[in-house]
Amino acid sequence: MDSVEQSFRVLSIQSHMVSGYCGNKAATFPLQTLGFDVDTLNTVQFSNHTGYPSWTGTRLTAKDVQDLFDGLERNGLTDNYTHVLTGYIGNFAILEKIEIMVQKLKSKNPRLVFVCDPVMGDAGQLYVAPEIVPLYRQIMKVADVITPNQFEAETLSGIQIDSLARAREVASALHVLGAPNVIITSTVLPPADIPSEIHLTDTASDSLYCLTSHIQKNGKTEQHLISFPTYQGYFTGTGDMFSALVVARLQEAVDNQSSSPLADAALKVVSTVNAVTKKTWLYQRQWVPIESHGEADLIESKPNAAELVRQCELLVVKGKKEIENPALVGEGIVKIVKLQ
Repeated sequence: MDSVEQSFRVLSIQSHMVSGYCGNKAATFPLQTLGFDVDTLNTVQFSNHTGYPSWTGTRLTAKDVQDLFDGLERNGLTDNYTHVLTGYIGNFAILEKIEIMVQKLKSKNPRLVFVCDPVMGDAGQLYVAPEIVPLYRQIMKVADVITPNQFEAETLSGIQIDSLARAREVASALHVLGAPNVIITSTVLPPADIPSEIHLTDTASDSLYCLTSHIQKNGKTEQHLISFPTYQGYFTGTGDMFSALVVARLQEAVDNQSSSPLADAALKVVSTVNAVTKKTWLYQRQWVPIESHGEADLIESKPNAAELVRQCELLVVKGKKEIENPALVGEGIVKIVKLQ
C-alpha cells in the first residue's frame, strides 16, 4: 500500500473581497495550487477592495471571529492545523483573540507554524490604530515567521532603514522581539551598499531588496539579500500573496532539509511574486493611462475609475505557472547573496 502523503492545513485569518484579489482571495489560490488545504476565516467581507471609488460590506467583530473559531473547535476542526497565516486585521480586539487562538493551536500541535504579516501601513503611512503596533510587538513572541515591509519593520523596531547595515540591525531587533525568522519583503537601499553579485542594473536604481534573517540552531544569525526589479504600476494583494507563498515554500524547504530554509523559500517567493507582478503590470498598461518620462513609461498613480481599477487586479490565477515553477521565471532576474 502506498504511504499516505503528508497533508498540510492552513487557517488563514484576514480580509475577504467578493471581487478581486486581496487578503484571503490573494492567499488561497497560491496555497491550494501548491497542495495546501486552506480554511479561510474572513475578518471583513467587502464587495471589492478599498482602492475602488466605493465598496460595501461588513467588518466582523472580535466576538464574530471568536464564534467562528469556537464552532471549528467544537467539531474538532482545529485539531489538524499545521499552519496559521494572518494578514490585514486592523481591529485591536480581533488581534488579541488571534494571539490566544494561535497559542491554543500550538498547544494542540507544537510544530504548528505561524506566519504573521503585520499589515500596518506602507510608504510612511500608518493605516491602523496606533495601539495595534505594540500588540504586534507582543505577537512576535508567538510568531515563527514575520513578513513586514520596510515601513512596518521600521515601525516595529523603532529603527529607520537608510542603509544595508540598518536593515540588518532592524532584522536583529525583530529577532529580539521573539520572531526567529524575519523577511523584510521590500526595502529601498543605497546602490553603494549592494553587493555586486546581485546588481540588476549599473545603478541599481530600478531594484528593490528583500532581506531574510534566520536564527540558526547554534544561535547565530544567517542573513541573505535578494534583489528584484520594480514595475511602476498600481498593485494590490502582492503582500498577501507573498506571505501565503512563504507558508508553502518554507515548509517545502524544511522538508527538503535545506541548510538555509528561509533564504531558499524567500528566493522562490520573490521570483513568483515578481513574475506575477510583471504580468499584471504588462496587462494594466493596456488599460491605464501612462505618462512618458524620458525612456520610461510610468503609471504614475492609482486610477480613479472603477473599470480601470478592475483592470489592475493582481493576475493570481493567470500566474499559476509562475506559482508552480518560480525557477523558470526568476532565474537571472531575481538574485540572492549571503551576507557576511
